[in-house]
Amino acid sequence: MNASGFLMRLPGVFALAQAFLTVFLFPGLGTAATDPAITLPQAVAIAFQKNPDLAAFPFEIRGAEGRVLQASLRPNPEVEVELAGFGGDLPGTRRSEATLGVTQPLELGGKRPARTRKASAEVEVLRRDYESLSLNVVAGTRRAFITLLGAQKRLELTQEAHRIASLLASTVHERVVAGAVSPIEETRAKVALSMATTDVERAARDVEEARRGLAAAIGETTPSFGSASGELRDDFPVPELRLLESRVAENPDLARWGPERSRRDAALAAERTLAIPNLSLSASYRRIEEDSENAFVAGFSVPLPLFNRNQGAIREAEAAVSRASLERRSAEVKLRAQLAQRHAVMTAAAREAKALREEALSGAQSAYDAVSEGYRLGKFRYLDVLDAGKALIETKLRHVDALVSMNLARADVERLITQPLEPGKIIPAER
Repeated sequence: MNASGFLMRLPGVFALAQAFLTVFLFPGLGTAATDPAITLPQAVAIAFQKNPDLAAFPFEIRGAEGRVLQASLRPNPEVEVELAGFGGDLPGTRRSEATLGVTQPLELGGKRPARTRKASAEVEVLRRDYESLSLNVVAGTRRAFITLLGAQKRLELTQEAHRIASLLASTVHERVVAGAVSPIEETRAKVALSMATTDVERAARDVEEARRGLAAAIGETTPSFGSASGELRDDFPVPELRLLESRVAENPDLARWGPERSRRDAALAAERTLAIPNLSLSASYRRIEEDSENAFVAGFSVPLPLFNRNQGAIREAEAAVSRASLERRSAEVKLRAQLAQRHAVMTAAAREAKALREEALSGAQSAYDAVSEGYRLGKFRYLDVLDAGKALIETKLRHVDALVSMNLARADVERLITQPLEPGKIIPAER
């Protein structure tokens, strides 16, 4: 099987990537953007094209296929030519003889099938590793994309805070001119406007940093896009942890230990076959010129396994086999711990986002509108308006932070269970 055929055997990874691109993070995406903004499907597609590790993997597969071919080959025969007695009639020389022989090493103990099985098992391990790497690329791209969306949203909110501070400073100035308030309130308004300007500049730097982070995630040294196009979702379900845990076994980081155990068993079997010496058969044709005689000679040779019986390599392979179950258990414990931790973060962030959206945001907006109108009518102080504006923006920022945390945790959970979190799509693993 060639490398391209091997890659076509990865339906799970590409089905999951397709789900990432078309359904479960940003609904409505999928059409090519005509502006500098980049969508999630475009980002993932670029990552699959430009990621150097993914690009190098087909060559790794090709190398493994070469090792399978090499392991299946028999040892070559050896040809031996021997000429003796070149002295002719010189005193003390013997009769001239010419010998042509062929020696064929014969591998005993099933060495060739054993090493072929070992090489073939390595291909299956690489298949799982490719699945894992592909999922890492998708998840890493999603995380960088979500981070950029969050940074852009924070920039929008700081710009909104700047507009509020600017309008408030203008209103305060008008009231100072009218003699309705003290000039010190105008000074406070200018300070607040200056701080809002600084916040905007910092948020813009954060956007640029996140933009370059996304570029790095998709394999670009210089971003080819200006911004990320999408929304931070909060309408996806948060299933119970026990339902998600049933999917952990499907994670290629854990599933690889089945082929890895087979590979180590095959390696142990191959090392044990090397304790059996090979047999070399030889056949020769000998020509004696003086007597014009011909002779055929046959023989064999075999090493005596008195000292080296491959004991050290066998012991090392046995230790690797014994270690496999413990390493698999360690990998499972880590995956389940990561799933529980990210599920807890996602659950808490979902609750916070819901509470902020349904209660705090509307209340903060109503309070700010009422205080702003009351200030223009002389019913509230400047500090009341300032506090109401800060509370509104801080509430919106907290909502954005909760959405970012929720979506980042979701990306990690879906990487761990290799399934999208969509209603009716969490399928328990078969037992």
